[in-house]
Amino acid sequence: MRYTLLVLSPPDSGSSCRHALEFAKAVCRAGHEIACVFFYDAGVLTALPGAEPSADEEDLRCNWQAFAQDTDTQLVACVASALRFGLGDGRSDSDRCRPEFAIAGLGEFVEASSSSDRLLTFAD
Repeated sequence: MRYTLLVLSPPDSGSSCRHALEFAKAVCRAGHEIACVFFYDAGVLTALPGAEPSADEEDLRCNWQAFAQDTDTQLVACVASALRFGLGDGRSDSDRCRPEFAIAGLGEFVEASSSSDRLLTFAD
């Protein structure tokens, strides 16, 4: 089975971003495929470079990066949301977001979800 995940919540607020990551890991362990993890609205803050969690918090940003490296999963931050949250001031993608993340439009999300069997949304 092929999945597309839509993450609407930031990594440091609530538990949806963590639940999305744990679900993605479970899907891959079960032998299924993730077409794309699309970060939209405040979820794009997961791709924010330079942001660090408090010392007592799990670093979900790094965990998403490690997951993408281990599974070759595409992590995409919405360009419109990135602009709204200050990630799009004309810099290159590599300067606007963390490694393993790409910046793309909703067309990328539509394409991934249309080629998937399931679309799951994670939001608080």
